Amino acid sequence: MRALITALRTLTCLPVPGTDATSMASSLPFFPAVGALIGIVVAGVLYGITLTGWPAGAGIAAMITVLWITRGLHIDGLADVSDAFGGGRTRERRLAIMKDPHTGAFGVMAIVADLLLKAAALAQLAALHQWALVIVPFIVSRTGQVLLAVSLPYARAEGGKAGGFVEGARPLHFLLALLASIACCLAVSGLPGLILLLLGLVTMVLLRLWMKHHFDGVTGDLLGTANEVVETGLLAFLAIISPVA
Repeated sequence: MRALITALRTLTCLPVPGTDATSMASSLPFFPAVGALIGIVVAGVLYGITLTGWPAGAGIAAMITVLWITRGLHIDGLADVSDAFGGGRTRERRLAIMKDPHTGAFGVMAIVADLLLKAAALAQLAALHQWALVIVPFIVSRTGQVLLAVSLPYARAEGGKAGGFVEGARPLHFLLALLASIACCLAVSGLPGLILLLLGLVTMVLLRLWMKHHFDGVTGDLLGTANEVVETGLLAFLAIISPVA
């Protein structure tokens, strides 16, 4: 139970009572379940506002809901990594830029692009009444974070906020997260959910290779970036294929 509390406190803004787990990494198997919870809340907002006959507004409201419930945690990482690649030519310089609390032009552009794409995709899915499928990208993206945490070392020798999750991560954590993710995806949308899970994990493997090459590891910002790439990417993919599915 303490591991679930830690997962909820890490990935959401929900005021969860109780005590955090002693090992932060022990919360990793619960990441897919928390992703499912986030997805259900987002799908609920999308459904409720779509009933007013305004799917575009529903998409924007659902996107804002994502920002609220996650505290903008992952998109902040996307902005930091975008700034790092816009201004850094070496691994050390990129890591230094990612620690800077200020957001530069590249980070702002990444935030705007990500939010516009996410809102547009959610609006399209609202118009098509694809409520259940909306939940799946939130499950898959959190599962992918566990894959990265388990398979890459922490990139900073001095440690960091995500260090406890990465340094204590073990293969069993990913196995349990994967089983939970399969169960959640099947429960939500059946076979299409499993196909999206496979697609998302393949994307995470490619991101892992990219992170290994450019950073020789992973950080909290890189985990957030991977989450946004998979979450928004899968939502956009669904929005594109749903009209002809």
